[in-house]
Amino acid sequence: MTRKRSKIKNSRKGFTLIEMMIVVFVVGVGLIGALSFFNINLNNQFEVKNELVAAGLAQEGMDIIKNIRDYNLLNGKAWDFNLGNGGAPCSDIDFKSLSNHQCTNSGFAAVCTDANKRYYQCASGNTGFTRTISISAVSLIDGSRKITCTISWNGRTTQAVDYLYNNSF
Repeated sequence: MTRKRSKIKNSRKGFTLIEMMIVVFVVGVGLIGALSFFNINLNNQFEVKNELVAAGLAQEGMDIIKNIRDYNLLNGKAWDFNLGNGGAPCSDIDFKSLSNHQCTNSGFAAVCTDANKRYYQCASGNTGFTRTISISAVSLIDGSRKITCTISWNGRTTQAVDYLYNNSF
């Protein structure tokens, strides 16, 4: 007994050119969307890093001013000794100010980093940040001072504001 094999005719033997073009287009749009998402996240990551550095520089400036005030109180000096005169900016506040306990103003507002990655005030910064601290009198009764620390970078600015009082221990 012989069997006859019947052949099934298949008019489609593969994908057409139009189907392939549609698949390539859909996959391409998906890849472009995913890559642009990662690119945007990378740019945002650098901006967030700069915002954190600026916040840290502002906080450091405030803490050094408070350290000078505390040093003055502990050493029998007027609490506001070396804290600027008449609202003059303290542009040279950095980690070196902890040794001499002074708020000076030589006009250096740029921020640099040293070999140990510590930030300090300099004439021409290598970080892109500038920091200026201004101290102004608030009250004639208690002699309180308003401290404003301004950090600028890439056309952006952030400020930290605090108040100092003649606190005794």
